[in-house]
Amino acid sequence: MCHMKKYIEKVNVLLVDDRPENLLALEAVLGELDYNLIRAYSGEEALKCLLKDDFAVILLDVQMPGLNGFETAKIIKTRPKTKDTPIIFITAISKAPENVFTGYSVGAIDYVFKPFEPDVLKSKIESFTILHRNKKGLEDYTELLLEKTQSLEKANQELIETTLKLKKSEALTGIIRNTSIDAMITYNESFEILTVNPATKQMFGYEEVDLIGKKIMQIVPAASLALELGHELGRRFEVTGVRSDSSIFPVEVQLGSATIDNHNIYACTIRDISELKNQMNALAHQALHDSLTSLPNRSLLYDRLEQGIIAGKNNQSIFSLILIDLDHFKVINDTLGHHFGDLLLQQVGDRLTEIVKVTDTVARLGGDEFALYLPNATQEQTIEIANQILITMEQPFILDDHVLSISLSQGIVNYPDHGDNVQTLMKKADISMYTAKRKDSGYCIFSSELDTHTIEELNLVGDLKDAIENGRLELYYQPQVDMKTKKVTGVEVLLRWIHPTYGYIPPDRFIPIAEQNGLMKKLTIMVLERAVQQSKRWLEKGLELQISVNLSASNLQDMQLSEDVQILLEKYNMNPKTLTLEITESFIMSNPARARGILQSLSSMGINLSIDDFGTGYSSLAYLKKLPVNEIKVDKSFVIDMLENMSDEIIVRTVINLAHNLGLQVVAEGIESKEVWDKLQAINCNTAQGYYLSKPIPAESFYLWYTEHNGVFAT
Repeated sequence: MCHMKKYIEKVNVLLVDDRPENLLALEAVLGELDYNLIRAYSGEEALKCLLKDDFAVILLDVQMPGLNGFETAKIIKTRPKTKDTPIIFITAISKAPENVFTGYSVGAIDYVFKPFEPDVLKSKIESFTILHRNKKGLEDYTELLLEKTQSLEKANQELIETTLKLKKSEALTGIIRNTSIDAMITYNESFEILTVNPATKQMFGYEEVDLIGKKIMQIVPAASLALELGHELGRRFEVTGVRSDSSIFPVEVQLGSATIDNHNIYACTIRDISELKNQMNALAHQALHDSLTSLPNRSLLYDRLEQGIIAGKNNQSIFSLILIDLDHFKVINDTLGHHFGDLLLQQVGDRLTEIVKVTDTVARLGGDEFALYLPNATQEQTIEIANQILITMEQPFILDDHVLSISLSQGIVNYPDHGDNVQTLMKKADISMYTAKRKDSGYCIFSSELDTHTIEELNLVGDLKDAIENGRLELYYQPQVDMKTKKVTGVEVLLRWIHPTYGYIPPDRFIPIAEQNGLMKKLTIMVLERAVQQSKRWLEKGLELQISVNLSASNLQDMQLSEDVQILLEKYNMNPKTLTLEITESFIMSNPARARGILQSLSSMGINLSIDDFGTGYSSLAYLKKLPVNEIKVDKSFVIDMLENMSDEIIVRTVINLAHNLGLQVVAEGIESKEVWDKLQAINCNTAQGYYLSKPIPAESFYLWYTEHNGVFAT
C-alpha cells in the first residue's frame, strides 16, 4: 500500500525504495519542504500509487526485488496518465555510462547518486515541483477562464435576445452603460458605431462623441474580418485593439447580431486580455526558466538541444555543449548560508551570460550545475569559451560584505561527434565534467577512453555490498588498558575485509567506497549490531568491557542515527553506558553546530562519546568543553615519536593536563613499546591502546588473550 506522509492538498512526491531506511533518509531531506511525500516499497506498489494519485516527480531506486527501477520506469512511461511524470533515479549503483544510459533510455530525466547532497536533491525536486505547480495553476486558471467566458457568452446571448425584444430599448442602453466592465459597442452594416458604453472610454481613451458615427475598425481593425472570413456570430476571437494614442493591446471580441427594420445591427463585446496574457506569459516563463537566476532551466535547455539536433540532421550543422559544476559549493552554503550561496549562483549566471553570444543558451540545471548550448561552435571555439570561463571565474565574487574565490569544472561534448540525442550528450558531458573535477583540469573534452571507474573499483562496489549483506566482513578487537590498574577495560572495534580475489583491502580504501556509493549506513548498522552481540556474549562469560565503535562523517549526517542506535540497544537490552562512539575531530571542526546537536542527542541516551584522532583537526580543548564528550584519543602520530620528538611529547603532555582539567579521560593510541608506555604512565595518561599491548585480533583470539592475562596486562 502507499504510505501518506503528511497533509493532503499538497504537491505529491513519490518515493520508491525497498529499504525503509532509505525512504526515511529521503523524507528527512525533503520533509521540511511543502510536499506530500508518498512511500512505495516496490515497483509494483509504485505503479498502484500512480493509478490512484497524480505526482510532481518520482524518486525511484534502481535495485529492488521484483520489478527493478528500470522495469518500473519503462511501465510508467507506457501509461498515458504517467508518461510525462518526471523520474529521477536515486541509486548507489555505478555511474558507468552503460548504467546511466539504461536509466535515461527507459525515461529517466535525471540521476542522483548515493550518497546524495541534500541541497542538490532539494534543488532538483524543487525544480520539478515548481513545474508541476505551474502546470496545475495554468490548467486551473484556464478552467476558471473558460467558466467565466461561458458565463459571459451566456450573458451576451441573453443581452442580444433582450435587444431583439426591446428594439434598442432605453432601459437596455442604461444597463449596458452602467453595469458592464467590458467595452460594448453596437454598429450597423456599414460598420458605423451606433452606441458605446462607459467602459469603452476607459479601455480605448476616446470620448463617446468621438466614436459615434466612426468606423469600428478605428479601434478594432479586424472587426470586419469576422464577417469577411466567415467567423460565426457568438464565437470569441482574439484580435488587436488600438487606443486613442495609437498604442495596441490584445482584446477578445464576441459578436452578436439582430435585424431591426430590415437592417442588421451588430453588438460587439470587447474584453481587454492584457493582464491574462501577461499572466500566461509569466507562467510559461516560470515553467521554462530557473526562478533564482531567470536563466533557462533544464526543460528549455533540452528543448533547444532537440532543436539543434533536428537542425543538424537537416542541414549538417554542429553545436557544442558545456556542462559546468562549481567546486566545493556546498562548503559555501554550509559556511555562509544559502543566502550567500544564492547570490553566488546569480553572479555566476551573469558572468556566463556576458561571455557567450545572444544566440547561445546559458542554463541553470539545478544546484550548482550550469550548461552552455553553443550552436555552430567548433571544438576550437568551444575550448576558447571554456578558457574564458575559467579566467572570468578566477575574479573574486563580492557577496555583500564577503569576498569569495571559486573554481569550477567543465565537461565538453560536440554534436554529432559525441552523440545524436540529448540523453547521450548529457551523459557524456557529465562524465567529462567529473573527469575534469577529478583531475582538477578546469575542463575536459569527452573521449571514448574516459571512464568514471576502473574495472576493479566497479567490482569492489558490488563485492562490498555483497560482503555487507552476507556477513563477509570481519570484526577485530584491540584491547584498551587502564594505565593505573593495568586492567583491560575495553576494546576498539576495527573492521577487516579479506577479498577472495584481491586479498586484504585496508579500511582506508573500502570505507571511501562505502561512503561514495551509499553503503555507509548499512555498514555502520552491521558493525554496531555485531559488536553489541559480541559484547553480550562476553558479558555472559564474565567480561565487562567498554565497546568503542567508529562513526564516519556520513553517519553523522544521518538524521536517523540516534534512533537506529536506540533500537539496537533496546533489541539486545544493552546498557548504553558500555557503548562508546568515536567521532573524528576533523568532522566536528568542519561543522561545529551540527556536531554539537548530534553529540547531545547521543549523549542524552547515556552513550559515551570519544573524540578520535585528537590533535589533527586544529580544535581547542576550550571548544571541546562545550561538547558532551567523555574522552579524547590522542592521535598515534604524536604518540609514536614522542620519545624522539620533543614537540610531540610536549603536545601529548599538554593535551593530557588540559583534558584532565576539563574532566575528560585521555586514551593514547599507537603505543608500540614499553618506553612509550612508561612515559605516558608517568604523565598520567588514563588509557593505553596499541601494538605493545596487542594488535587487533578476532573475537575468539581476544577472549583467549584476555583469559591468559586474567584481564590484566603485565608490562
